[in-house]
Amino acid sequence: MARKYRMVHDELLTRWLMRNFPVGSYIINPRLGAVSESVLKKLPFEMRNFAQNYMLTADAIAFHNGKVYIIECIVRPAEWWKIQQLKTYKEAFRVTERFKKYWDWDIELILLTTQTNPFMESVAYKEGIRVVKFSTTQSEMYLKTIPKYRATPQGTGLKPPEVPKPTSP
Repeated sequence: MARKYRMVHDELLTRWLMRNFPVGSYIINPRLGAVSESVLKKLPFEMRNFAQNYMLTADAIAFHNGKVYIIECIVRPAEWWKIQQLKTYKEAFRVTERFKKYWDWDIELILLTTQTNPFMESVAYKEGIRVVKFSTTQSEMYLKTIPKYRATPQGTGLKPPEVPKPTSP
């Protein structure tokens, strides 16, 4: 039997983007990276657009106040691999021809999540990623329908690694 898929992620991401960035300053599901020449040579000219299937897809990118924000959204907070995925997107962004005019802008990585814990936050902080907790009525209802171990952030209850506190000037 096919598994039912619920589109909770898109609603959460879109609502957060609309609250935090001006309309028109963000792109949802942008392709990132540069397709190699060996792949392009194998595709007939009229099928070159299919090369984008080899690229990475971030959840969203926003361009605001001279800064690039690469955003990855987690509804089920057990998806720790998103931290590494954000770092990979940052590297891919800097070679994406479509965004060449933004290559010299500062990049901020944002992990948008419905739930968090001190362990997750300290790991993300060490990697230079800002964790933003945000939820909607729909995401809260969804989390109630899945098993508790999938709705609870992994690492909950673990002592977070020591992270030096930023000093204020």
